[in-house]
Amino acid sequence: MRPGATKRIVVSGTIVAFLIVAGLGNQWVFEESWGESSDDHKWYMVLLRIVSFPLWIADKGELGDELRFTFTTKYVVAGYVGFALLLVVVAAVLALGARGLGERAGGFTAFVLGWFSLVLGGTVFGLTVFTIVHDDDAPRLSAGGFEDAMSQMQAGAYFGVLTGWLVGLAAVAAYGASASYGPPPGPLGGGGYVQPNVFSQPTSYGPAYGVPSAPGAPAAPGHPGYGRPPQAPYDAPTTIRPAGPPPAAPPRRPGSTDTPPGGYRP
Repeated sequence: MRPGATKRIVVSGTIVAFLIVAGLGNQWVFEESWGESSDDHKWYMVLLRIVSFPLWIADKGELGDELRFTFTTKYVVAGYVGFALLLVVVAAVLALGARGLGERAGGFTAFVLGWFSLVLGGTVFGLTVFTIVHDDDAPRLSAGGFEDAMSQMQAGAYFGVLTGWLVGLAAVAAYGASASYGPPPGPLGGGGYVQPNVFSQPTSYGPAYGVPSAPGAPAAPGHPGYGRPPQAPYDAPTTIRPAGPPPAAPPRRPGSTDTPPGGYRP
């Protein structure tokens, strides 16, 4: 895992998710997508309704007058609570998933992770809105029931499928940017740091014990052995000869005495 990649992915992905919901889920885009128009059934209008699903309302009176709906205070609160939970889910999924990214296919995994985070976040938004306002006659939201809850979660998942790739691109960009901030790759690859071998060159010692000097420096006077080049190993004989009789004493000269050498006398 690249150093700092998790933090960068979480921050960038959460910011992009915030911008998507703030830009597409506001009441003005919602009003444009659900207002009366001759292009009401065109594909681009249907697409606009899907991406404007996570609705947050700034002025419920203005929006209600335009669409002839009554937006209750509970529905407005549900939109903001769902918005906050959406961001929390996106950040949590990115934080948990980014820890397992590796060098092999890490960029593709970050892209899929970012995309999926908004799909799950949109699903949580739909479930949150349904949980808070299921007992109200809210616009585009019928009375409670399992089918209605699944419908809201499905709408949130559609939103994530259509816009989550933007969060995925942000995650890939953050993952790629973190490569330049990590340690230099070692000789074995993988971005790991390998400590250099400090014993790769011979080191001789000068007059003071423990103080290294330049390689090949002459030995200091008074300290035999320090600074000398390494001696060649002893060339032991490789031929084993059989042991013979001990050498015989030299013959005596005629007329010599038995006096031992050195003037020894018994």
